Formats: sequence, C-alpha cells, structure tokens
Amino acid sequence: MLRKIILAMILIVAVVCIAILLGTFRSTSVAPGVDTPLSAEKMQQLIPRGRELAMAGDCFGCHSQPEGPKAAGGVAIDTPFGTLYSTNITPDPIHGIGKYTRADFHRVLRDGLAPDNRNLYPAMPYIFTHITTPEDIDALYAYFMSIPPIAVANKSNSGVFSLPVRPFMNFWNLLNFPDRSVPEHPGRSDQWLRGAYLVQGVGHCASCHTPQNFMMGVDFSRDFQGGEINGWAIPNITPNALAKHGFDVPTLTQYLSTGIAPQGTSFADMQTVTHFSTSAMDINDVQAIAVYLLTGPDGKIVPASAPPQPLAQAEHPTPESEMAIGKRTYLAACAGCHGSNGEGIPNVTPAMHGNATLAMESARDLIRVVLNGIPTRTFTGNQRMYAMPPFAHELDDKEIADLATWMRAEWGGQATAVNVEEVQKISRAVD
Repeated sequence: MLRKIILAMILIVAVVCIAILLGTFRSTSVAPGVDTPLSAEKMQQLIPRGRELAMAGDCFGCHSQPEGPKAAGGVAIDTPFGTLYSTNITPDPIHGIGKYTRADFHRVLRDGLAPDNRNLYPAMPYIFTHITTPEDIDALYAYFMSIPPIAVANKSNSGVFSLPVRPFMNFWNLLNFPDRSVPEHPGRSDQWLRGAYLVQGVGHCASCHTPQNFMMGVDFSRDFQGGEINGWAIPNITPNALAKHGFDVPTLTQYLSTGIAPQGTSFADMQTVTHFSTSAMDINDVQAIAVYLLTGPDGKIVPASAPPQPLAQAEHPTPESEMAIGKRTYLAACAGCHGSNGEGIPNVTPAMHGNATLAMESARDLIRVVLNGIPTRTFTGNQRMYAMPPFAHELDDKEIADLATWMRAEWGGQATAVNVEEVQKISRAVD
C-alpha cells in the first residue's frame, strides 16, 4: 500500500514538472512589432473599431455584474469543479488591466497567457479570440484602455480553482486549443466572411452552442449542434436547425438586435448576449452574423420552414388523456397571460405559437421556465416582458409533464411525451 502511495506521489510530481516545462517552452503567436507601443493618436483612432469588437465579444456581459460597475468583473461562472469569477478588465492599474502593455494584451487574446506567463482558464474564450487579427486586437486594446478605470478587487475562485492548478492548463491546451485561423471561403461574399470572422472569433458563439467533451473543451467537429450550460439546453444553431424554427435573415437579425422575434424572446444567458452584445452592435455586423449562420454548405441561405402544425392528439385529445390534462392545465394556469391560442401579449408575455423553445428536441428549458419562472426583462426600443411566476409549488410534477407534452405537441411539433422523471431532474430555484 505504501509503495502505491509513493508511486502515485512520484507520478503527480512528474506530471506537475512536465506541465511546468510545457509552459516554460510554450511559444506565443503574437504578431511581430507588438512590443512597440501604439501612439496616443493611433489609440484614439482605433477606439470605435475596438468598441464594436468588444460588443461582438459580449465582454461586458461576462465582466459586469447586473447591479455592479461596468467591466469590473465578479460574475460567477459555475463549473463542476468550482466557481470562477470574471475579472476586472477596466484600465485600473491595481485590480484591472491598466498595466497591460500592447504585447501583454495580444498574448492574452492570442494565447491565453497573462503578463506573468500565467495560464488563463478557458472561461476567457482565447481559443476563439486566437483568430482575431493583430489590427483588431490593437483596436480592442485601445478601446479598453479608454473606458473609466474602476478600483474593484477581483474575487477569489473556489473549488479546484483555488488550488495551484494553472500549470495543468498546458495539458488542457494541448488537447483542446487547436491552431485555428480566420475563416476563408473562395466565392463567399464579404458579408458572409465578416459574419464568419465574428461568429468564429470574438463572438465565440460555439462556446455555448457546441457540445463539449469530457474536459469541457469545445468539440469543433460538432460545430453549433447545441450544448448545455448551467443546466440549460442550448439550442442547435446550424443553418437547417435555425431554418426549421422559421428563422430567415430578417427575423434572425431582428432577434439578435432586439431580443424579440416571432420565434420568442431571449432569456437566461442569451438575454445577456442580446442585451450587452448584439443589440449594441452595428446592424450591418448583426446581419452579417445572421447571413453566416443561415448559409448552408452549398453557399445558399437555407429557406425558413413554416411554423410546426399542431399534432392531431394535441388538437383532439381523448378525455382524461395526458394531452387533455395538459391542455386544461394550460388554459387554467397559462392562457390568462399567453392567450388561449398562444398568441401572447405584446410587451407583456411572449407568444407560444411559433415559439422555438417548444420546438427544441429537449423539453428541459420549457420545464425549467415553468418550474422557476423568468424575471422581468427589458429589450431595445423600450420593449419589455413582465416576470413569469414560478409554478414549482402551484403544479405537481405530473401536471407540469402533461402541460409540457401538450404545449410541445400543439406549438412545437414534438410528439414525444414528457415524463415525470424529466421534471424531477430540474433543480427548483424557489423554496
């Protein structure tokens, strides 16, 4: 037994040493000349360009608490291994990035390395910002150095992240940090190329909308086929999946730029994206993102499908069937706000008819919303959706399962029944 413990300790020490050596000899990929500081005039010229890229990257969504100062960090990022907290990215010299040189900033975005050659955790999406052009990294640097410095200390990480595990990120990077490049495709329009650059780069859409491997690395072989973040089922946003939900370039542009579309309204983490990021972007860039996401392998926009038709068992349920119980539950608990025909109320509640959440293969998001509700949300153009109350203590698990089954059959074209076990797997946020 003692021998096994000694061997295990030797192995751990060896692994740590190898990790440190990998970090020591790890080369960086920053462009030549970035060690030379930018002039004050050049920095000023680059600010508008940097702001647009910062909006595309949703930098403030991750680095600003809802009621806290802008870009001062402190947003909790929960993982199975502990909690990470986003950092202060204002130009404060003590707590923020005020002492970062131009070269330091390039290494952060290109290689995930802090100025002290310390590995960053991939909560910072450097595997995506890696493809950002040197000129655009300069623009981002100029913009962030122009925002007000805020002296807010960074929060300490918890769990395994409170331990000295950063050297092991060299192994993670070796397996999960491919050397990606700016998307190129002969014959595609400048609009498509711009959308591809933003989506695959600073926009880092695949970080949520792509499945992860067991190391929580992005599985780029299944780009945009959906994922799971913080207990939410993140939708598939491949061209065919978006078109199946009725999206075309105008409606997807509308959704990204306002948070509201015929397919529903943004909520949870996606509401952070539309609020801090896409609604603040130049409309031409938003449209370029929509064009890229809806373009099929043949280079053509995939045409939108009509909304799913109600399934026969939803329209004409037999008495006392699960469908009949689900329909009665909807009429009693939901129709007052969402309408008896799922039409919704503008600036009050979203429509259920045509709602993309109901057409997802997984019922998880629908169940979670019914159980835990959604807070009041504000959108561009002085639009809003009022808070939906939680029903975790108003309906039992069987009623919620039957309700979800009927709603998905009526408005989502989903024939698979939701069972009680699916409801029981969802955490209750209300006591």
